[in-house]
Amino acid sequence: RVGRMATAIPAKRSPSTDLSVERKILKLNSTASAAVQPRSGVVKLTSSAVSTTGVDLSAEALDDRDQRFSSDNGGKRLVSLKGAGGAYNAPKLQLGTGGAKAGSIKGTSKELERPYLRLHFVPDPSTIRPQHILVEALKLVKKKWIENQDFPHATEQLMAIQQDCKLQGIEGTIACDAYETHIRIALERADLAEFTRCLSSLSSLYHSAILHGETWSPFTNEFIAYRMLHGMRLEKDLLENISCELCRISPEQRSDSDIHFAISVGKSLMARDFSTFFRLYANAPKMAGHVIDFFVDRVRETALQTYIKACQPDIHLDDLKHMLCFEKRKQCFRFLRERGVVMSDDKRLVLTKDSLKSFKVS
Repeated sequence: RVGRMATAIPAKRSPSTDLSVERKILKLNSTASAAVQPRSGVVKLTSSAVSTTGVDLSAEALDDRDQRFSSDNGGKRLVSLKGAGGAYNAPKLQLGTGGAKAGSIKGTSKELERPYLRLHFVPDPSTIRPQHILVEALKLVKKKWIENQDFPHATEQLMAIQQDCKLQGIEGTIACDAYETHIRIALERADLAEFTRCLSSLSSLYHSAILHGETWSPFTNEFIAYRMLHGMRLEKDLLENISCELCRISPEQRSDSDIHFAISVGKSLMARDFSTFFRLYANAPKMAGHVIDFFVDRVRETALQTYIKACQPDIHLDDLKHMLCFEKRKQCFRFLRERGVVMSDDKRLVLTKDSLKSFKVS
């Protein structure tokens, strides 16, 4: 990424790390500050406490997650579009059929912020920002994220930057930076959909960089490792996904610490070596632990079945908490209760024989 953020390695997640501004700057630092009018028209999005991926999104859970791991603007529209026949229509966020060809526009806008648009007509170049403005716009997104952590607003602005890059055929460092920033923010908020979408586009950019014989991001190996971990999310495709990823990387990349970590995680899953998997998970570098969060409960269920079959007649809850890599006792207890595990009257022991009869996989 461009700027300070691109030169700073994200902090390793730590259960004891607090939510200080200094910690956030490690992830999303920026030296540029721009005067921005307050946005009054940002649409706030709400979600249930538990996402469709099974990641707890309650306020308490998001706070724990952070500690574990380290349309109007002053009454003026920011964007206008050309309608059919070349005549200007009123600014719209949703247009009819048509098509704006990527790379066919040279933007002239100097606005640092604009809404993301679902384009169906060729947009007015005066509403699209050129590359040097996009660099400043991205710095502003990082700065505001550090200050406010407004995920819907940050998502909209990053998507708008990505859209301006596509419309003008801009690739290179700025485009990679926009997607990498979006991925980091999506991981902090456990948004699998945004993470997956951005990861796909970023992979295409990395491939283009190889075709050009260039390196557009100093964090390429880090995000390739995240892509490899993402491919381990579904057990039925595990071997195929790992094999495909290994074919795509060079021998030099395999020696990179981030990629080596992802390969080790894959090996532990294929061997059903749960002890090694949870040890790696507990010591995951950078934001790799956030990616593993998307499928760690699936691995825990499989490991739990193995443990309650092997340990008779009971297992102490604290031992199981350690084996399944939970940070808090109440998290482990809730996980077991949701899966029908039978506990002793004092809630200190898991009764393995009875649990085998009632165990439920989510």
